[in-house]
Amino acid sequence: MLAAWAKHQEEYAAGIADSIEKDFAEVHQLYTSASGGPPDAGDSNGLPIFGGDPVPREDGPPFLILRPEQVGEAATFLKLASFDLLWEASGAVISASWGDPTLAREIHLSHHEDLVAFYQAAADAGQAVLKAFWY
Repeated sequence: MLAAWAKHQEEYAAGIADSIEKDFAEVHQLYTSASGGPPDAGDSNGLPIFGGDPVPREDGPPFLILRPEQVGEAATFLKLASFDLLWEASGAVISASWGDPTLAREIHLSHHEDLVAFYQAAADAGQAVLKAFWY
């Protein structure tokens, strides 16, 4: 795992990796607790962060895998979701612990934009997405 993490910056620059350090639960909340998503998104709003099937492991961080069709669903949800509407619906709750709501919004917008690009590239390539959670 350490070797894989060492390559993260290179993979991030190539567009084949993305990461959200400490804000991933808030980004999940942004997508799942607001009404700003596309009306037909269904469970697709939960796919970008915590969606996927568990990968059995005996040690290391928990892994989830999204199959290519789920990656496509997540990409569609993210492409159609209005960040402004999502933030309007849940931004106050999310930014309450931040102290600076403007900074909180900027950071979450950056996460959203990164996820839109990452999932769209993976969907276009017909790839699965593997997620690792380090706590």
